[in-house]
Amino acid sequence: MNAQSLAEKLNKLGFTPVALSEPSKKEDGMIVITKGVHVQVPLHGDEPNVVREISKGEFEFYDARRAIGKLVDDLNAALQDEKAMQSC
Repeated sequence: MNAQSLAEKLNKLGFTPVALSEPSKKEDGMIVITKGVHVQVPLHGDEPNVVREISKGEFEFYDARRAIGKLVDDLNAALQDEKAMQSC
């Protein structure tokens, strides 16, 4: 999967990526949305997933999604959770 093309789709849907890395043979790619929320882009397959850092070194992994609409739903949920955690 191509991280750049997915980042462009997300940008058109109102999510502004702050950093991007393409998948390599050693690791998945990443589209960083905020400090604590990113989209993991797999080297093989076309099902990216949202990842949210819940505390230092601990992460919540959302389900892999083929449909962009479901990925957007997960991103919205992760960003809302991140915002709630910051206000505590």
